[in-house]
Formats: sequence, C-alpha cells, structure tokens
Amino acid sequence: MFTKNTFYLYVMLISTFKLKVQGFEMNMTQYYLMPPLYDFDDYDRCLQEFDHLSQYCFVRADVLAQPNVAAWRVIQDVSQYHKHHFDHGHLYFGICMDWCRTQIDALGEKEADALFKGILVNNTKVNTYLDLFKSEEENRHLLNSLANQCVNLRLQKYELSAESVIEYCDNSIKDVQFDAWNFAFYAVVCVLTLCVLMSSLFDLYLKHKRNNKLLTDRDHYTAAPADLATKLGVGFSMARNWYRLNQQPSGRMGRELRFLDCYKFFCMFLVIFAHTNWVLYESAISNPQDPERLLHTYAGTILVAGSLVTVTFFVIGGLLMTLNWLIVAKENKEMSAMEYLVTFLKFNIFRYLRLTIPYGFVILWSGVYFDNAGGPMFRHIFEREQLSCRKNGWINLLYLNNNLRTNERCMLQGWYLASDTQSFVLSILILMLAHKFVNLRKWIFGATLAFFVFISGLTTYVNKFCALFLPSPQIQRDSFIESRQFNEFYVPFHMNFGCYFFGVLAALIYDHISTNGLKIKENKLFHIMFYVLIPVGILWLFSGHIFLQYYNEEDVRLWASIYASIQRNFWGLGLAAFIVGMAAKCGWVLRKFCCLPIFRILGRLTYGAFLVHLLICRVVIATLREPIYFGTGIMFAFIIFTLAASYVLSFVLAILLELPASSYMKLLR
Repeated sequence: MFTKNTFYLYVMLISTFKLKVQGFEMNMTQYYLMPPLYDFDDYDRCLQEFDHLSQYCFVRADVLAQPNVAAWRVIQDVSQYHKHHFDHGHLYFGICMDWCRTQIDALGEKEADALFKGILVNNTKVNTYLDLFKSEEENRHLLNSLANQCVNLRLQKYELSAESVIEYCDNSIKDVQFDAWNFAFYAVVCVLTLCVLMSSLFDLYLKHKRNNKLLTDRDHYTAAPADLATKLGVGFSMARNWYRLNQQPSGRMGRELRFLDCYKFFCMFLVIFAHTNWVLYESAISNPQDPERLLHTYAGTILVAGSLVTVTFFVIGGLLMTLNWLIVAKENKEMSAMEYLVTFLKFNIFRYLRLTIPYGFVILWSGVYFDNAGGPMFRHIFEREQLSCRKNGWINLLYLNNNLRTNERCMLQGWYLASDTQSFVLSILILMLAHKFVNLRKWIFGATLAFFVFISGLTTYVNKFCALFLPSPQIQRDSFIESRQFNEFYVPFHMNFGCYFFGVLAALIYDHISTNGLKIKENKLFHIMFYVLIPVGILWLFSGHIFLQYYNEEDVRLWASIYASIQRNFWGLGLAAFIVGMAAKCGWVLRKFCCLPIFRILGRLTYGAFLVHLLICRVVIATLREPIYFGTGIMFAFIIFTLAASYVLSFVLAILLELPASSYMKLLR
C-alpha cells in the first residue's frame, strides 16, 4: 500500500512539476530586457589613464520595484525561480569614478540630482561585506552619492533605478600592508625552509658517514634512526619524508584498505569541481542564462546532488577512527574510568595536532595581504577571505566554524573539518560506552543511528527546508551568506553524523570479517549486491529531482522531511557497504585500478589539497578583468589547473610541515 501511494505521489509531483517548472521556458527576447548582472568599466585603462590618483569602485545595487516597467516585470518573473536562477534585481557595477564624474558633470544640476535614488542599507548580505571592508568607509562617505548617480544613469535605458553602495575602491597607487600577520607568515616559511635544509643536510651527512657502498638511498632513508637525538634531527629531511610519502602500506589491514587512497583522490576531484563552479558564480559570468537553464534539467540535478560527495569523507573518517579504536579495545578488554578518560584525551589531542598544524598554517597563509594581481573583483573574491581569516581564524582552530560567525567564515570548506571533528568526539564516546556495556552495544548503536536519522528529517520539517541541499546560483553568488539551509541543514554535525556512524559500523563489520577469516567475496549473492550498488548509487543521485523542481514546498513538507532523513544516510549506508566489499577484495578490475601506486601518493596529499584548493581557485578566478563566458571548456580549464596546483602545493606543504609534524608526534605516542 505504501509503495502504491508513493507511486501516486510521484506521478502527481511530476505532473505538477511539468506545469510549474518545465512549463517555464526562457524567452531570450524578454530576458535581454533586463540589465546585465555585471557592468564593468575597463579596469586597467581607468587606473592607468590619468596622471592624478584614479579610483575604480566596485558597487552593489538593488533595483527598485517599478511594476509598470517591462524590465522590472521580467526581473520578477525570472528571479522568482530562486532554486534555478540568479536574483536579477541585484547588480554588480565596476565604475571608474573619473569617467563617472565627467558624465554627471555634463548633466544639468536638476537632472543629476534626480538620478540619486538612495544608498543601499537594508541588504544584510551586502552589509556583511561592508563590515569586513570597514577601511572603505571614507570612500563610501565621499563617493556613494556619485556612484549611485552613475548606476542610475546606466539603468535609464532600461527605465529602471536602484539603490547602491560602494563595497570598496581601488586606486592607481597600490600599497600592500606589511603588518605583523604578514611578517609572521614569512617568518614561519623561512624557519620551515631552514629546518628542511638543515635536516636534509644532516641526513645526507649520516648517510655518507656510514660509508657503506652497498647501502642504497632507500635503505638509508627508510631505516628508523637509532636514538632520539637523530630522530629529532632528521624529522624535516626532505628525502626521508619523500620515502615516507611514497611508502607501501604495511600490515594486512593497510594492504586491504589501500583502495581508499583512490576514493579520497576521486572525491577531492569532485570537491574541486563543485567549488570551482561556486567561485565562478561568485565572480562575474557573461551568460548567466546558460547555468540557469541547466539547473532545470536532469544534468542540473546531478550537479546539485553532487554535494553527496562530502558524505564519502565522513564515512571514511568514521571507518579509520574506529579501526584505530579497535586496536586499543582489543588490547584492553576491560578499562577503568581513568583509562577511558586518558584514551579519550589521547585520541582527541593527537587528532587535533595532526589536523591543526597544517590547517593553522593555511589559515595564516589565507590572511596574508597580497598585491591586487587581479581586476575589479579581486578584493570581493580574495580579500574577503583574507579579512575573514584575520577576524575569525581562531574559530576554525576550535573547530566551531560550522556554528559560529557563519556569515564571515574563514576557509568556507573548513565547515567539514568542524563537523567531522565533532562527529569524531561523539563517536569515540559511543564506542567507549559500547565497550563498557558489551551486552547493550547493539541497542546503543541502533538508538544512536535511529536518533540521528530522525533528527535530519525533523530539522527539515520544522524549518520548512527543501528536501536536499540546494546551492542555487544566487546562494553561491552570495558565498552562502545568510543561507539558512547551508548553515542549519547542510553543515551541522548532527545532519552528517549518521553518515559518519555508517563508517563506524563499516569498520566493525570489516573487523569481524577479517578477524574470523570470512570469505564473503566467494558469496555470489553478496557479489551481486556489491555490483548492484553502482547503478543504484547513480540512480540515487536523480532521486531528488522532483523536490529540486517543485516550488510549493508546503504541499510536500512531510515527504520532503522523510527524503531529507534518508538521502545522505542511504548514500552513507551504500558507500559503507561498498567499502566493506572492496576491503573483502570484491570489485575485480575496479579494485585493481583503485590500488594503483599513483593513488598512494595522491591519496596522502588529499588533506593538503583540501586545505589549499579554494585559496588557489580564488586567486585564479579573482584575476579576471571582465565577466567570463561560463562554458564546459573554460570550467574544466579552471578545474584542471586548480586540481594540479592544489596537489603541487599540497606536496610542498607535506614536505615542509605535515610529514615532519607527524614524525614528531609519533615520538610522543
């Protein structure tokens, strides 16, 4: 009966969807009645043409409602599809103030005064940027009125007017601040470089001191030093850390799980794909109609559902954490309260140090002031990140950035580390509880999973959220500022903990199979189920299509909450089962491919690439001088460059800091 009713609901929603969404066809004649989302003067010419101090201002504007104007009616018609379209009533202008002043001076006094419609003050998203760029208050005080007149002069041909505000102004004299933050960053880089140089020379000296011609480089650099002083001295050795990065996994578990490196690299590629797409939206594109139309299609649904890739990292994180816990649990069948406390602290302290040392360095790097190597949007895209990291980087180091000051996040991707850390802490407590009360462990695990699956649906129902996370073009353009669904639906740890816990359960099942020598890969039924997971996973990406296209959420509020409770969790369950199957050596050619040696290095560099990729992406895209055509070719060019540069810099970060830090932490265990 449930299946029959569900089918009828599906048919009903499809019918409604065809009427309400696919019935919308973009009329390009009407579309071009609207003013462009981006209107930039020539940035370089403006700052180079005049002998005196030239100023180029980046201006944000909200079009005022004018129901009798055709362009305004089109703006309303197009922007009402907020899941798929930009807000065409919010415009970006790049204005050369010298040219602007010349144009206004050429008008009569009354005509010029009539162009002024007001300063934009009630847009909370814009105000977030204004608060960060507080140093621009003088420019706003002096130039806001003139900029508003120029904005409305440009909008006259559309019979529209707007309120506006200056976000920042650039001038022809570029003066980079070299303050304590910049000094600290360059000092740290110099110290780390010196440590690597001295440690590498010391390690080379030790190799030649042994005077053994039969001793290969690999033999020397992979051999553990004999005494503590030597271990400390070679911790930063470049050659030694290269061999550590490239070393083969040891032990049975390491060999069986080496395919995870491929998973991590492939998922990192998809993360960079999604984030490059987002930063392009945050910048300026000349053909916004194309990505808007794309989101009305099934291809657009795939892009939206791609956020599920983050679930992969949660599942892997839960898996690896639990496998480390099981080593301790097997050695200590019974533990006192003090032993539990000490173990809990050790797990969390070592994890905190391992993650935070490279994380803190990248936060420091993200806050460094650089010369504007780009164009009119360089500061909007790149400097905003610098200012946020200087102001709120300490929240990242506490792993609370998924909850605090969400409008001024430093390193937006850091929400995952915060959510993962919170899931790690809770999972350790649950595993300790199950270890203490062995007879109740099934009830503990079942109740935990049921609660967090339920809380996902409840959060969706109470807050009337869409059934799946929807990074609409405008939300991405606003860099997720004031996005309740992002802040309350997507990034909180309780919305992702179910997926993390499926990784915990996958580790327990894998351990049971491995310990008891079960040959599940010889089970034909399991083999069939394993391969069925692949097409089922692909189809699952399309499962939210109806909710993405349907606009009257109140009609399907209950169904949306049910879907929200299972969307990520079913993906996590399927992925956990797939990992168990691969660990049991199912997969044939797929497993062989995932175990290729190249992924051993790439997988180990993934954490560093995750930390630096948005920094690189922002620098690259922020250098654009004018709106860029958003197409498949240009998008993949940015993606491939960001991917390659991220892994190169991740390698440098690993050699300079990440691998030396991990070698010293091993001495503390």
